[in-house]
Amino acid sequence: MRYLLKKIMTLSVTLFLVSVAAFIAFQIIPGDVVGSILGTEATPEREEELRHELMLDRPPVERYFHWLFNVVKGNLGVSYRYSKNMNEMMPVKELIGDKLPVTLSLAALSILFIIAVSIPLGVLWARSKSRALDAALSVLTQVSMAIPAFFIGILMTYLFGIALKLFSPGAYVSYHKDFKGFITYLIFPAISIAIPKIGMTARFLRNSMLTEIKSDYVRTAYSKGCSERRVMYGHVLKNALMPVITFLGMIIAEIVAGSIVIEQVFSLPGIGRLLISSISTRDFPVVEILILYITFVVIFVYFTVDILYRVIDPRISGK
Repeated sequence: MRYLLKKIMTLSVTLFLVSVAAFIAFQIIPGDVVGSILGTEATPEREEELRHELMLDRPPVERYFHWLFNVVKGNLGVSYRYSKNMNEMMPVKELIGDKLPVTLSLAALSILFIIAVSIPLGVLWARSKSRALDAALSVLTQVSMAIPAFFIGILMTYLFGIALKLFSPGAYVSYHKDFKGFITYLIFPAISIAIPKIGMTARFLRNSMLTEIKSDYVRTAYSKGCSERRVMYGHVLKNALMPVITFLGMIIAEIVAGSIVIEQVFSLPGIGRLLISSISTRDFPVVEILILYITFVVIFVYFTVDILYRVIDPRISGK
């Protein structure tokens, strides 16, 4: 319980410090938000009215704590650039709530592909006695690691979209209209993200298993008559997964935080794309919440990794 409380406290303090840093950064960035929203033809009266509505006429400290208390209560503010209609700004909660399922679904598919392929591939590679297979897998994973995900996405768009017509490039299907079509469209972006990560994870697992195979406990297990399968899956793989879990945690945090380039390549209206557009249009309320979201994702993933460590290796629980 003390461990959980400590982690929750660390999460809270980190989010607070990041929110302060983000708020300060947006205060010192030059430019007038009101002028950017209303344009050059706005009257001084209208500018003053909007400045009062957005609390831009208040001291920075007061504005920060007003924003922070609202965020804690679930009120994330309104977007400066997006609106429901001519007279009503779009709430940030609704804006992000519409984009978040796209990024999370893409991340879930990508992570599923990475784990489903890289773990068996890494185990097969570590157990292989064939030099030909070892060389083939070494070249294959090296190539997959060297090619950027966005370039893989471009190749898939041309090959599977334009040439084979298995999907329509750029014809994104909203999950509101057709969930099956939505998931189908995400398959190729997810594969584009997964391919480089599969090569990295498989290679990392293979090297970790080869290190464990040389350990004394493996020789002891064989001397007691344990089968190779039991030694590999009951002992070697379990211990070899420890460093791999940390590596997978880094990958998962990166993907869930938003795959900005892939979302651009496949025209996906996700968190990453929203972040880029919000930065370019100085939509600070949206950017601040997205920064907190990314921070929370990274910390939460590493928190989960720590819990998995304790589940896999009970010895850590006593430390």
